[in-house]
Amino acid sequence: MKVYAKDKFFSDNIGIKLMPHRDDRDEPEHLHEFIEMVYIVSGSGVHGVGGREYRVERGSLLFINYRQIHYFRMDELMEYIDILIDPKWISEKLIDSENAFELLTLTAFSDFQSLEMGRSMIRFEGAARSRIERLLEMMRAEYENKEKGYESVLKAQLNILLTLVFRKMLPMVGNLDFAEYIKEHCDEKLTLESLAKDCFYNPSYFSRFFKEHYGMTVTEYISKSRIEKASELLEDTTLSIGEIMEQVGYSGKTAFYKRFAEIKGMTPQQYRKSKNQVPTR
Repeated sequence: MKVYAKDKFFSDNIGIKLMPHRDDRDEPEHLHEFIEMVYIVSGSGVHGVGGREYRVERGSLLFINYRQIHYFRMDELMEYIDILIDPKWISEKLIDSENAFELLTLTAFSDFQSLEMGRSMIRFEGAARSRIERLLEMMRAEYENKEKGYESVLKAQLNILLTLVFRKMLPMVGNLDFAEYIKEHCDEKLTLESLAKDCFYNPSYFSRFFKEHYGMTVTEYISKSRIEKASELLEDTTLSIGEIMEQVGYSGKTAFYKRFAEIKGMTPQQYRKSKNQVPTR
């Protein structure tokens, strides 16, 4: 297996290298003696990192840790930017670290100490993608022009890039978060394992994080969301109980009635009747 040595890529005073590529050739398994980040500008393919494969396209950003085995398979001509980073350039504490990304969050980026480095790809879309691409263009210009003070500028730009990457790696708790996704898709087959896989976290970590932030387990939240949606349908539609049950993801009547009663304190029929009663003067 090919090993890319650090001293072949970095000079004594600069520990970052930006390399644009346009290629359609596959890259077999290899590893680096430095950190690598890959941003996909156009095209698509598969990138294998640490025994896991990721579909990549424009907006995908992969990061490969020190001495982590990885490979590329291209679907077509792909344009991408390699950002190679010598850990020593960021912090002396990162020299030859097997867990350089994790250690990085504990040193230079204290706001992200709870981050679990369990996934190797994130994806930027919309305005966030435009922001990343503008930042990478500015970094390339600094790297290629090498004007006075360019090393300081590149370090500052790298800090911004890593901050945006670490923000994206945190489980979503903003406008489009896991809870909202569950509410919108509660009629589908949702499981702890499938949700954790979608956001590149192992199930045990995802489960702990979810309960910490939402006060209940993923299974409990899925169940609650289904019953809340069923309640809305009971109030606002004339659908039968069976139709509503199917629309909120229940296949068994017993489980649906039992969970509805646990949450609402009455049967679905009683709930509909209570909501449709016209108060008398």
